[in-house]
Amino acid sequence: MRRTTITDVARLAGVSPATVSRALRGGTNVTPATAERVRRAADELSFTLSKNASALATGRTMRVRLLVSGTLKAWFNASVLQGAYDVLTPAGYDVIPSFILDRTELDRFFAHLPSDRNMDGLIVASFHFSQTLHDSLHGIPVVGVNSPSTDGFDASVSASNDTGIREAIGLLRSLGHRSIAFVGATPGSDRFFSTQMRSMCFPAAARNLGYDEDHQETIVLDPGTTATDNTFLAHAIAGRLLASPRHPTGLCVETDELAIPLLSELRRQGIRVPEDMSVIGFDDAPVAHAAGLTTIHQDPEDLGRRAALMLLPLLSSGTPLSSGTLLSSGTQDDPNSRDDQQDNRNDAEERHQTLDPTVTLRRTTSKAPRE
Repeated sequence: MRRTTITDVARLAGVSPATVSRALRGGTNVTPATAERVRRAADELSFTLSKNASALATGRTMRVRLLVSGTLKAWFNASVLQGAYDVLTPAGYDVIPSFILDRTELDRFFAHLPSDRNMDGLIVASFHFSQTLHDSLHGIPVVGVNSPSTDGFDASVSASNDTGIREAIGLLRSLGHRSIAFVGATPGSDRFFSTQMRSMCFPAAARNLGYDEDHQETIVLDPGTTATDNTFLAHAIAGRLLASPRHPTGLCVETDELAIPLLSELRRQGIRVPEDMSVIGFDDAPVAHAAGLTTIHQDPEDLGRRAALMLLPLLSSGTPLSSGTLLSSGTQDDPNSRDDQQDNRNDAEERHQTLDPTVTLRRTTSKAPRE
């Protein structure tokens, strides 16, 4: 059977092929009656205008790239992808996931993008971006998800690591734990991840909630480690905990992914959870529910949806804002300077959203053991 062409639709609708193209792309220079006639003809012939043809006419690819670090099957990355897909696909965009594992791959990814111009927008999840990388894209809008900072992003949305850590410490405090620790693992690379913010937030948050240096500890594996197996990491961390002179009875763990094998290792070492030691994870991945892990809840699928909703108007306008200039207007010589600056601050707050995660109580936390 011969494939239906745009010429067939034009012939049936009694218009030119150019008019069919404009009508199906939603062009404003086509009368409503003509547009309706073209749509009826296209429906009758089961014809759709290909994205490739539309891209040639509009200069838009109708593709959005999602760039993540690590594997695409990881719970967080897959959830962000699902959220972005739910918003962007109905709007006519294809979502193309990509992942990087090291700095070399990151540099290669951005080096090729300007010449390829194979996307209209970019969503970056969980690792450090920069204004330099943004500028290398020559106008392609970029939205961040759970990145360590807003540098280089036209818009961003994140779950607050600081709030999450404070909530975890507050729970341990309320349960009477007098000595606490944060445990995590820093990847052996030169990229900066959102999860690393958690270990950075912990000391000050613990101090503000009444834990001095003798009653708090941060245990993070050396940046140079090449170990990626969480069972090995859990074994090493458990050894550090058991040897600690502070004898922590309450733990904040960087991720659920690390907390689950750590639970197993602690129990293997004869430490009862939660009777001897309370453990709190971070993320509330599905595995946390299965393990009964008390954790800090965030919703990466919702973050993906929010990021996509932030990206859509930037794709439509074609004029993304530079995050470096969001607060730049207004001068002391301008009588309206303060109002302009406040408006820009409000704009920045709208474009860079921070959500507060919450504690999900399960079976790995209880009152501190008696001394």
